Amino acid sequence: MRVLLLLVGLSLVCLSACNAQTKAAAPAPNPATGFDDYQVIMWVLGGIPENQDLYFSRLREAGVTGIHLGVGDSPAPAESHGFGYYVENIHRIAFLHDKERIYRADWDGYTKTRDKKYLIRKPSLNDPAYLASAKQEIQSRIRPYAQSRPLLYDLGDECSITSFASPMDYDFSPYALAAFRDWLKQQYGTLDRLNAEWGTKFAAWDDVVPMTTYEIKDRERAGSENYSPWADHRTFMDLSFAEAWRKFRGWAHEVDPRTPVGIEGAQMPSAFGGYDLWRLSQVLDWVEPYDIGESHGIFRSFLPPGTPVLATVFEHEPNPMSRRLWHLLLNGDRGCIIWASSEWFDYESPDLKPKPWVEGMAKMFAELRGPAARAVMHAQRDRAPIAIHYSHPSIQVGWMLDSREDGDTWPRRFSSYESVHSRITRVRTSWCRLLEDLGLQYDFVSTQQILDGTLAKRGYKALILPQSMAMGDQEALGIKQFAEAGGTVIADFLPGVFDGHGKRRGKGVMDGFLGITQPGGKVEQPETSAVAKLAMRDARRVGKGQAYYLNISPIDYAKLRLEGKGEEFRRVIGAILASAGVKSAVTVTIAGGPPIGCEVITYHGNGKRYVAFMRNPEYNVSELGELGYGNNRLFEQPVTAKVALDTPADAKELLTGKEFKGTKTLEVRLEPWKPVIVEIR
Repeated sequence: MRVLLLLVGLSLVCLSACNAQTKAAAPAPNPATGFDDYQVIMWVLGGIPENQDLYFSRLREAGVTGIHLGVGDSPAPAESHGFGYYVENIHRIAFLHDKERIYRADWDGYTKTRDKKYLIRKPSLNDPAYLASAKQEIQSRIRPYAQSRPLLYDLGDECSITSFASPMDYDFSPYALAAFRDWLKQQYGTLDRLNAEWGTKFAAWDDVVPMTTYEIKDRERAGSENYSPWADHRTFMDLSFAEAWRKFRGWAHEVDPRTPVGIEGAQMPSAFGGYDLWRLSQVLDWVEPYDIGESHGIFRSFLPPGTPVLATVFEHEPNPMSRRLWHLLLNGDRGCIIWASSEWFDYESPDLKPKPWVEGMAKMFAELRGPAARAVMHAQRDRAPIAIHYSHPSIQVGWMLDSREDGDTWPRRFSSYESVHSRITRVRTSWCRLLEDLGLQYDFVSTQQILDGTLAKRGYKALILPQSMAMGDQEALGIKQFAEAGGTVIADFLPGVFDGHGKRRGKGVMDGFLGITQPGGKVEQPETSAVAKLAMRDARRVGKGQAYYLNISPIDYAKLRLEGKGEEFRRVIGAILASAGVKSAVTVTIAGGPPIGCEVITYHGNGKRYVAFMRNPEYNVSELGELGYGNNRLFEQPVTAKVALDTPADAKELLTGKEFKGTKTLEVRLEPWKPVIVEIR
């Protein structure tokens, strides 16, 4: 199914529709039948054994509720044994398995010669002939299942414009370039404006071609930080990727309008691969993302409540898996997909003997499908008071700055490397852990949500700009208007020094708003958090609101907290947020202080309130070890926590059954591997 370390057709009118689609439209409202309870789905590696009764009995004992089917597999065995199923890889566009050689040949040829003939994607997502064949294939493969109500349709696993989120300058096919030029006309209006932005001298639209990464790196070495001829192409490929899924999903729904359509093995937010998560969230009914770079939290913020977001299970240890799956369930996940049945059962034994860890997994899955989990899944999450800016142009610029250190070896910044070394990813993660350690909740907001007024409509009290180096003029105006209306804006490091197309500005678009003058010269990425420089900043009054410029990056906070450090960040940011009127819905304390190493989430529904909290360690700590991350031991000890309510109330701890009568303070034991979930009546 997956190995994590591996990593026009569209008419001009179609691309225009795609741009509008990803700006405003939400996914089709298809009921996710079967996801009222947590679904535990087994990926059936090697096929269903001959003794089907025994096999499904073993799955049921393990707590499994559904299985995967390959295209053409019969659903009868699953249905006759009372199991759900989903159909996988209905239309594979990923360069995996037999298609890997296609990508490898292009990558090898391009990196050796830099010849753009190797940048023609096979197939091009803008090729009309390919799209026609894709429609026929998708619909013919779905048709046999349409009447039996599968749980989900998976269009493809680990799909990408490139390979995973690895860099490759696809697509220079004639179809893609024609559509790209038309999109540029919509963006710039005239060729003169394009040339002024790009710093080019094209005489005609038909002459316009984007710069490759090699070419933009040559420009960078000559002293320019104008990345727009490269960044616009990356944005266009993100649009093409999203438009392909919009079409694929639409074709699937023509045959089966009821079953959710999505993808599995989705990658981290990235400059390459098509992974602008805002755009993808607008064209998918469900998704199984790898939890890298806060992907689950970003999708949770952008998708409608109740959308099936699934986790991937590779672990064989019940405790760490319990912690991760519970944590994701509290944050909106509706199930998981396990890799894989042949690793869970001994296929050589006549009785399909379960592996030693399976019994513990079964107990954990029973809890995930139990009344406590169901109460949270059926409740409505309280609106967060804080918004975190999701800026895909900043991700693009961040990749360019990070890859300076690579020279011409940038093509080897594979997904596995990027997931550890991307600085903007580490900054985003550190902000999330910092807010959680203060007992606070947040949503991500996209550029489009700032432009369309969502930021203001939802009543957020604070907006955080996490290394939001690139933003357009209208986006900057929307942020200023948020502050003028009473919001608080917190910027960490070099906000708005590039425009929304990736061109370095002479003056940062946020400078006047923040009351600062940012230095000229080459932009340098911060290496450490520079905690010694952190102090309580004076607020700059902006209308009814306020703005803060920290002038440091919290990039290392997620590492510091593992060592029992980071108090200065919590003190300063906590004070700023308190001055903005931000406070937690319910106060949870550990040892008399903030719930460091925990995430606290509140919900409401059916006349009741719920508070859930649990440990939030660094799940990728082993991979991050090379950057000095330690271990999670500090957060793997049981502790006593106190929950302070506004008024006396009856309450019940749902996992233990412990009752509280007419109290304002609840004292509970927090274990490292599962949450505390309190129902307040």
